[in-house]
Parts: sequence; C-alpha cells; structure tokens
Amino acid sequence: MKKLLFAVLALMMWPAAAQQFEEGVHYEVISETASAKPEIKEFFSYFCVHCYRFESIAKALAAEYPEQFDKAHVSFINYKGMGIAMSRAYVVAKQKGMEDEFSSLVFRRNFVERNMIETQDQLNGIFAELGMSAEDAEKAMNSFSVRGMANKMDRDAGNLRVNATPTFIVNGKYKILPQGLQNSEDFSADFVKLAGFLLQQ
Repeated sequence: MKKLLFAVLALMMWPAAAQQFEEGVHYEVISETASAKPEIKEFFSYFCVHCYRFESIAKALAAEYPEQFDKAHVSFINYKGMGIAMSRAYVVAKQKGMEDEFSSLVFRRNFVERNMIETQDQLNGIFAELGMSAEDAEKAMNSFSVRGMANKMDRDAGNLRVNATPTFIVNGKYKILPQGLQNSEDFSADFVKLAGFLLQQ
C-alpha cells in the first residue's frame, strides 16, 4: 500500500518537477532536416533592446553549452544605415577574442547610456576602448574574411526565415518560442533547459 501511495504521489509531482515542452507552445519546427551537428544559434542585433535584455540568457546558454552555442549578428535592423557595419564589427571582435567586452560596451552605450551608435567614428571609439586603433578596426572590418562571415550570417538568417531579434534556432530545425515560457517561475533556467531538450531531438 505504501509503495502504491508513493507511486501515485510521484506521478502527481512529475509535472511540477520537470518542465514539459510542447511543439507549437515552446518551439516551432521550421525545417524537415537538422544541421549536421548540434547547435544553438542566437540571431541578434546590437540595435535591439530585447537582445540586450536577453544577454543574461545568452551567457547562460554559452556557459551550459559552450560547444554548441553561437551568435550571429543580423544587418536587417539597419539603424542609421549601420546594420552591415555593426555585423562586421561583431565579426572583428569575435576574431580578436574580445566579443564579450565589445558586446558589453555597445549594449551599454545603446541602451544604458541611451547614446546610440550612429557612425563609423563612434564605432571606432568602442574599438579604441578595447585597445584597437581606428585604422586597424576599419582595415579589419573591410577584410575579405570579415565581409564574408558577415554576409554568411545574413544568408543564414535568410535561409532560416529570421525576421525578428532575438531569434534562437536549435539544430537548424527548431525555433524557440519564448512566449511559451511566460508563466515560468524561472524563465532563464527553463529557457536553457528548453534549448537542451531541443538539442537532443
């Protein structure tokens, strides 16, 4: 009798103990085929306030899934014509190993100080804070490899029909629907769990 009671209680507690993820509620299938290797990709823009607010979640994903998580800056949010320049600047920062510092400075300027980056000179100022001259920054941004990577990020966004930011795509097949977690007691933790769940699908 005690064993039966324990089993019943365990079943009653299961929904509360584990987040249940459902297609159409927590994620959307956007492709019939998955990527060759497991990946979580955030498509974002430095001109997107919601991306700034999701930075803590992006960092949590990077910490939990360091081999699978990656970010891609999109240029279709073309504030003051700076969309492409910002994508290239992101690639440069990533190649130089200062992605986190660069992102922190840009997001702080745009959404904490409310002094949006509108020109190349202002962008050069961000690089200067990280010890990179304006000449070196612009040379790097105009290099073949950087332009190619920035173009690829936009192509990937187009192929996956990304039209808003931030958008999180898992394995090139599943798009996370953040609104499905709106009643979560721990949004960030459940978001990370959802991404992990989709990695295994």
